[in-house]
Amino acid sequence: MAKKKPKPDAPKSKRRGPPPPAGLPSRRAMEGVMRQLVADLQGTPAPDTPLARAQNLIDEAFDEPNPKRRVELAHEALRLCADCADAHVLLAEHAPTRKQALAHYERGVAAGERAIGPDTFRDGVGHFWGVLETRPYMRARLGLAHALWTSAKREASVRHLHDMLRLNPNDNQGVRYTLAGFLLFLDRDAELAQLFDRYADEASAAWDYTKALLAFRQHGDTPDARKLLKQAIKTNRHVPAYLLGTKFPPSEQLDSYSPGDESEALEYVGGFLAGWRSTPGAVAWLRTTLAKPKPAPKSKEPGAAAKKLLAKLPQADDVWQCDFRMLPNWMMVAGEPIRPWAVLVTSRTHDLVLTTQVSEEPPTPALVWDALAEAMRKPASARPHRPTTLQVRGGECWENLRAHIEELGIGLEVAAELDQWGAVFASLAEHTGGERRPGLLETPGMTPERVHGFYDAAAGFFRQAPWKRVGSEGAIEVACDRFEGGPWYAVLMGQSGLTTGLALYEDLAVLKQMWAGPGDGYDDEANARATVATSVTFNAAWDISTADLDAATAHDWPVARPDAYPEVFHKGRGLSMRSPLPWELELLEGCLRAVPEFVRRREPDDPAREEFVVPTAGGPVKLVLSWVIEGDVELSVRAT
Repeated sequence: MAKKKPKPDAPKSKRRGPPPPAGLPSRRAMEGVMRQLVADLQGTPAPDTPLARAQNLIDEAFDEPNPKRRVELAHEALRLCADCADAHVLLAEHAPTRKQALAHYERGVAAGERAIGPDTFRDGVGHFWGVLETRPYMRARLGLAHALWTSAKREASVRHLHDMLRLNPNDNQGVRYTLAGFLLFLDRDAELAQLFDRYADEASAAWDYTKALLAFRQHGDTPDARKLLKQAIKTNRHVPAYLLGTKFPPSEQLDSYSPGDESEALEYVGGFLAGWRSTPGAVAWLRTTLAKPKPAPKSKEPGAAAKKLLAKLPQADDVWQCDFRMLPNWMMVAGEPIRPWAVLVTSRTHDLVLTTQVSEEPPTPALVWDALAEAMRKPASARPHRPTTLQVRGGECWENLRAHIEELGIGLEVAAELDQWGAVFASLAEHTGGERRPGLLETPGMTPERVHGFYDAAAGFFRQAPWKRVGSEGAIEVACDRFEGGPWYAVLMGQSGLTTGLALYEDLAVLKQMWAGPGDGYDDEANARATVATSVTFNAAWDISTADLDAATAHDWPVARPDAYPEVFHKGRGLSMRSPLPWELELLEGCLRAVPEFVRRREPDDPAREEFVVPTAGGPVKLVLSWVIEGDVELSVRAT
């Protein structure tokens, strides 16, 4: 199955703070109208305090389409009152760097606490958000939780979300969905189960699919887990396509969603795809549960009556060749990736193809016999006849069939190579599989031992899941005197679940452009052309080169999981893609061994450099690693 090569791309820049529902600015601005309405109903004048005047300015800013003017109004509001939490929320949404956005959310939470006062925190627990004055604080706190998560401060983020549900169990902001996704990512299944119990009456894709996944994580493929999954599919039938990777989310973020709609599926995979992909066997379980049962093969052992009819056919002086092999490419059959087997019967004497049969499973002796019988009774390019000789490569299948073949007066010869058959098979493979992707061993200087070292390092990297310890943006500078060039900038992929792996970029400026995202002067295609990187991503067997897949089996290269085969490629300038050179693979192997330990020891804001000496297939390699300071990347200013 042909696969498009993804660009070795840094994690996509995410919105700072929670994704707002449709029309959020006007809804936030509407709170001013609601405050006035409450004052009118109570027969009291609207308050005329510095905070109230500052909040009125923010209400105006929420409806202001010009981002620059919105920022100006926020600063003006803070000059009126430093306790205006929404002003900091707005400034965080327009902050030029992640670090500044985080600081504004922290200030917004502190401002909200001062504005609300201790009495509300004592007496209003359970009723936050219902009290209008608490909403700016709750907005700031949710934004802070998201910003902390993006900055890899996972525990602090989860604590904020838990406490927000304590203050507002009605959860008007949908905090429970964000928390569920975070707990799943962190493998905190017991807490996730408690969250489900707390909101037991919830009916949504987020709850139903994640309940099914949690049941699978805890107990495997049980009737209860399948029942939960079937209920989830009834709740939203669009989700599985995105979890299975047959559809991909658009690059644009949705502003709202509707229950049961495809928009809800996109909302779900945005927060939960990483949890599904990190659960061993979960995606395969989903695929198997959705698949229709296959009918059992109908082939039977050669019968006396069938052999009697074949024996009546004329026998010609003809040498046949027969064999069965797995095709070197994947195909989509009923929406499922299949690497089929081909059974071919050819005439070496006359250079003809007599019959072709394709099987989704390894051919049985009965199926091979059926192909031989068809070649004799109904050959594609000749009159019905029996050959004098049948050449095969040997094996258990042919020993099972030897007596039946010789009973028809056909001599069975075991040959080391089937020359004519091999040429026919190569032609069939070329016509059915499209462009062939070369394997690592086809690169000059690459050896099975070198690739084994890389596979071993990749399997260890995947099992340790170091991407769970880092934020959405940030890189590790890698210096290595052994190789020319450098430094390189290692980016861990895996936070979103779309791609898991490690990329070594050669240009930090290009990488920062990716983090900053679309803005004035940004050209995505130009940035892609300028990118130079060596990347490894982890995929299912059908996503990697079949040459590598077959070599991994033949040489017993280690793989962490059936869905975690390492696929490695080098992206050059322009849009060129190629297999890595031996030294590039060795550098990548060293990074795969060193990076997990580095992220365990060093927080992203720790500027210290650390030296690692790691084993590789080419010998020990010394690497010096240090964080590129996270959160200081200049971001595009966008209206949110």
